[in-house]
Amino acid sequence: MKSIAGIDMGLGSIKVVALDRVGEVMSLTAIGEVKTPNQDWMKSEVTKKNLEEVAKSLKSLINDLKIGNRAAVVALPEYEIVSRLVSLPPLEEKEIKDALTFEAETFVPYPLDQVSIDYEVIEEDEGGRLTVFAIAARNDLIANYIKIFKAVGMELLAIESPAVSMRRILKQIATASEATMVLDIGQKYSDLIGFKNGNIYFARSISLGGESLTRAISVNLGLDMASAEEYKKAYGIKEMELEGKIKSAIMPVFDSMAEEIRRAMALYSEGNNRAIELLVLSGGGAKLPGLAEEFTRILGIEVQVIQPFLKIDSQKIVSPINLEIDGYRFSTAVGLALREGQ
Repeated sequence: MKSIAGIDMGLGSIKVVALDRVGEVMSLTAIGEVKTPNQDWMKSEVTKKNLEEVAKSLKSLINDLKIGNRAAVVALPEYEIVSRLVSLPPLEEKEIKDALTFEAETFVPYPLDQVSIDYEVIEEDEGGRLTVFAIAARNDLIANYIKIFKAVGMELLAIESPAVSMRRILKQIATASEATMVLDIGQKYSDLIGFKNGNIYFARSISLGGESLTRAISVNLGLDMASAEEYKKAYGIKEMELEGKIKSAIMPVFDSMAEEIRRAMALYSEGNNRAIELLVLSGGGAKLPGLAEEFTRILGIEVQVIQPFLKIDSQKIVSPINLEIDGYRFSTAVGLALREGQ
C-alpha cells in the first residue's frame, strides 16, 4: 500500500494528516495545519499568483512535516460538487458511465463538456438494478488542484468528495446507527451528509457556517469580527453565559441551520421509511459550547461530536495538535488518509 497524506484544503486553513497501516493498525505519523493564503483560488477566474500562493503554503507545511514522498488524496469542497443518488437498470461496469452522462443532463447545471463525472455503486438489488452515488465537478477546478500539487511535487492519487472521506471515518469508528447524518461545519459553508447502512445516501452543502455565527454576534453586539469569534468560542449558545446575549445573537442563524437539518431528515425518512437516529457533528464549529445539547433538544435525536482518531494509534509522534480537544477539526483529512493506496 502506498503511504498516503490526506489533505483538506479549506477556505480557512489547509489541514494535513499522514497515516501508516501495519496489519489492521493505523498509526498517525504526521499532522499539521496552515492558514489558507487566499480564498480566490477555487474561483473560475483564478490567477496564476493565487495558485502559486496556495502551493507555496502547502509545500512549506509538507516540508515541515517531512512527508513529501507520500501520495496525496484531496477533497473538493462539497459546495463545488453536484451529487445525486441515481437509480439505473442492470448494467455492466463499462455501461454505467454512459448511462450517468445521460442522467447528468437532468441535474448538472454546467455544460457536460466542462465537468468530470465519477460514481460509486451503493446497492444492487435482487433484480440487478443499481443505486449509484454520482458526483460531477468542474474541470477547471480539478485542473487547479492538479497544478497546485504539481508545484508542490506530490503525486495526486485521487480527488474525492468529502462525503466519501466521511464515510471512511464512520466505518473506522464503527458507529452502531444505521441511519446517520453528519453535519460538517466549515467556515463559510456546512455539509449535510446522510448515510444508510454505512453507504452515502445524499450530500449537500448549505451556505451557513462558523463565520455566519460570528457575524451574527458582531452585528448584534457591535463587536469586531475577531472579538466576536472569541466570544463565540468561549460562550457559544449556553443560556446562562453573559445573560444569554451571545445565545440570543446566534439563535437566528442556528435556527436556520436546524431547519436545513430537519428538511434533510424529512427527505431521508421519505426515501427510507425510517428516521435519522444519530447526528454527528464535525468540522471547525462542531464543539461550539451548547451546540450538541441544543440540537438534541430541538431535533429529538442523539447528537455526538466526531472522534476521527478514536481507532488510530497516535503514540508514534508528538503531535502539535491536542487530538482529544481539536482532533474533530481534522476529520476530512483523516478520512482522505484512510483511502487504500492503488
